[in-house]
Amino acid sequence: MRTPALVFLALLFAAIAVACDSNADPSAPPITASVLVEVSDGDARWFRDVEVPKGTDGYEFLDAAVEGALVAGWHPEFRSHFVSEIGNVAAEGSAFWGFFLWNEGTSSWEPATSGADLLSVKQDHIMAWALVEYDPDNPQIPNSQP
Repeated sequence: MRTPALVFLALLFAAIAVACDSNADPSAPPITASVLVEVSDGDARWFRDVEVPKGTDGYEFLDAAVEGALVAGWHPEFRSHFVSEIGNVAAEGSAFWGFFLWNEGTSSWEPATSGADLLSVKQDHIMAWALVEYDPDNPQIPNSQP
C-alpha cells in the first residue's frame, strides 16, 4: 500500500525538479542582482547590479557576472555544475568554491541549500562564491558583507 504513495511522491518531486529548470524569459523585464567572488580575506570581487533575464539560475548568473571567466563540470546526477575555477583562480587541494546566499533577516551569509543551477535568481538577490576548505569543526563563510 505504501509503494504507490512513494511512486506518486517520486513522480511529483521529479515533475517539480523539471519545472525548476532555467526558463530565462528575454521578453520579461530584466532583473538585477549582485554576487561576491571572494578568493581570500583581502581579495573580494563584487559584481553589483548585474542585469539578467528573469528566470536565470544561479550558475548562469555567475557566468554572466564574470563574463564566462569560470571553469565548471556538469554533473547530471545532481543536475548541477561543480565550479572549479572563477576568474582564473582555481580551487586547489582541499579547497572548493562554496556557494552562499545573503540572509537579509539575520544580516549574514548562509551556505546555499541547493546547487546554484537549481536556484532561480530574484530581483536584488545577493549571492557569494567563496574559496573555502571543508572543516566541519570550523564552517567557513565569506568575510565580506554587502
